[in-house]
Amino acid sequence: MDLAYALGVLLIGMFVGFLSGMFGFGGSSVSTPLLRMFLNVPPYIALGSPFPMTIVSSGIGTYTYNRAGNVDWPLTYRILLAMVPASVLGAYLTAFISGGALMLLTAIFLLYMALRIMLGERDRKKVKNPFVVYAAGFTIGFISGLLANGGGSLIVPILYLLGKRIKRAIGTSLAIVLFGSLPAIAVHWYLGHVDLIVSLLLILGATPTSYLGARVTIGAKRRSIQMAYGAFLLVFSIAFLLFELLSGNF
Repeated sequence: MDLAYALGVLLIGMFVGFLSGMFGFGGSSVSTPLLRMFLNVPPYIALGSPFPMTIVSSGIGTYTYNRAGNVDWPLTYRILLAMVPASVLGAYLTAFISGGALMLLTAIFLLYMALRIMLGERDRKKVKNPFVVYAAGFTIGFISGLLANGGGSLIVPILYLLGKRIKRAIGTSLAIVLFGSLPAIAVHWYLGHVDLIVSLLLILGATPTSYLGARVTIGAKRRSIQMAYGAFLLVFSIAFLLFELLSGNF
C-alpha cells in the first residue's frame, strides 16, 4: 500500500465519518462506492472493510446523541428485534431474487422522503401501533440483507415516517446501525472480506469527524438540520436512482 492510497482511504474515512455523525447512518453505503470509484478497491474488500468503521462511527455518534437525549432506546430495541432476522432472510433470498427492481424502488422512496422532509412536518403524527414499528424494522432488515448493506440510508426516513423529530431520528438510527451491523461484520470477517489496513485507516479518519458531525447536528436548529438532511438525501437518492437506471439491472 503506497502513501497516496493510504491517504485516500484516510480521507474517505474522514468524509464518511462526518456524514455519519451528522445524518445518522453507518457509512458503508457511501464508503463502499467511494473506495471502488476513487481507489479501485476490490469489490468484496470494499464491501466488507468499512463495517468495522461503521461500529466505531455509529458508536461515537450514539454516545454523543444519547448524552443530548436524542436516542429512543425502546424503539431501537423493537426495530432491532425485527430487523436482525429479516436481514438474514434477505441475505438468503439474494440467491433467488434479483435486487435490481428493489434498488430502484428504494431510490424512489428515498427521493420521496427527501422532498417530504424538506417541505416540513405539519401533517405528521407519531405512530404508536407496535405492529407498524415491527413491520418497519422488518422492512429495513430485509432490504439491507437483500442489497448487502447496513440499511442506514433507510432508517432515518422510516423513523421520520413513524413520527420522530429529525435529531431524534438521526440519533436513534445510529444506535440501530451500531447493533444491527454486528452480524454483518461477523459474516464478512469470516468470509475474508475485511482488509485490516483499510479498516484501520477508515477508523482513524472517521473517529474524530463522526464526533464533530454529531456535535454539529446537536447544536444546530432543528429546521436547519431538517433542510440539510433533506438536501443530502435528495442528492443521494438522485445519484442512486440514476445509477440504477443506467445499470440496466432491473
